[in-house]
Amino acid sequence: MNDNIKSFLSVLALVAVGASATLWWHDMMELRWESRRTMSEAARKDRMLAATRLLQQNGRVVNSVGSLGELIVPKVGGGTMILSGASGTALPGQAEEMLDWVRRGNTLIAEPRSLTSAEKAALAALDPSSEENDDEIEDEEEEVEEPKPAAAPASAQGKDEDKPKDDEDEEEDEEEDHTPPEPPARSYFTAVASDNKDPLTDRFGARVRRDAKACECRTEPAEEDKDKPEAIAAARRERDKTVSRLILPGKSYPLELDGGKMELVGLPNAVAPLWSDDDGGAVRVYREGKGQVVLVTNDYFSNYMLDERDHAQLLLALTELTPGRHVTIVRNLNVLPWYKALWRNYSLFLISLAGGVALMFWAAVRRFGPIIPAPKAERRSLLEHIDASGAWLWKADGGRQVLLEAAREDTLALIRRRAPALFRLPETQLWATLARDCSLPKADVSEALQQDAASHVTRFTRQIRTLQELRNHYER
Repeated sequence: MNDNIKSFLSVLALVAVGASATLWWHDMMELRWESRRTMSEAARKDRMLAATRLLQQNGRVVNSVGSLGELIVPKVGGGTMILSGASGTALPGQAEEMLDWVRRGNTLIAEPRSLTSAEKAALAALDPSSEENDDEIEDEEEEVEEPKPAAAPASAQGKDEDKPKDDEDEEEDEEEDHTPPEPPARSYFTAVASDNKDPLTDRFGARVRRDAKACECRTEPAEEDKDKPEAIAAARRERDKTVSRLILPGKSYPLELDGGKMELVGLPNAVAPLWSDDDGGAVRVYREGKGQVVLVTNDYFSNYMLDERDHAQLLLALTELTPGRHVTIVRNLNVLPWYKALWRNYSLFLISLAGGVALMFWAAVRRFGPIIPAPKAERRSLLEHIDASGAWLWKADGGRQVLLEAAREDTLALIRRRAPALFRLPETQLWATLARDCSLPKADVSEALQQDAASHVTRFTRQIRTLQELRNHYER
């Protein structure tokens, strides 16, 4: 090999290495924008947020409640009510209230419950092919859910090959005896349908079941072919086979709805719908008084399905069936917290109980703490005794004279000690001298020192006051 060929091969190798390095750099190190579908926190909390925003943008007044238990139907404004995911959960009283509300000229959008075993048997008696389809669907689900056994290691396989066939059969029998049979899968709709009734939609005879056509068309491409245009186009064609088309009254063009894996079916002697989609498997509308009840097979108006097909246009069209612009959305099932249910049904009792407890607390709060000892009885003052004695003597016979004589003797004894010379005078002159010295009327002095106790209160008081003034004069 000459030098030219070696140089050419070297350059070719360098070019290949450089190209590979460039491709690796662009593939691993360069930043690219990728579209990812995410959901906000508000949308995760409210599954009907997209429908709420769409209705508000189109001039509807939307009121959203958490569950049927929180909804007070008689106070709901006229318009449209959407029960999202509340199939088969309405109580008889709630269902009757909602139907009365519809009869006044409003629209109710709801989902019926799933078929029960008895209803499946009744449909199978009329159409045996439906039972075969249901059995095939259940078999497919069981096959999908059945776990595959793990591959045994090579050593274990060798040991199994060395064992006799009879021993293998015995081991298999033992395993079958000890392994309990797996219970059949029980979906949410089956649980609701078998355990509860649906008084809201039972009157129409409409139920929900698995769609056999949708299950047949459910083919997924291989993992390595998912991103290929041919696989995407094939999946789209398969999905288009389950599309339901609905022509609204007064419209000339059909709306395309995603049929999904469920379909609406009618029980024997079911009520004929006012109008529906092409095969009656997605939407059925029934007349109820002046209003209408719309039954849908899927939750078309949730955040997950509103942007698919023509579901948003269907929502706007259904809210235009009645003249009212008010839309009430019930987001979840008929679940009411215990404290709200207690307050809603027994509010008067709770108010009365709270008032009684408050009164009992107010009556008992004054007796909190240790018992205070009884106060000691104090002796009354001398003036109280004198006052009580005087009041008693005033009312007793001769008691006034006793009071006057006691005051008179005490006063004369004081004057005799202070001015004994006055008592050498005659009584008439003595009374006149006392009246002159004390600046008192002579008649008052004579009445206080000589006369009996007066029966009138004023005169008796004047006698006592005169004696007191004589006493005060000679005590100086």
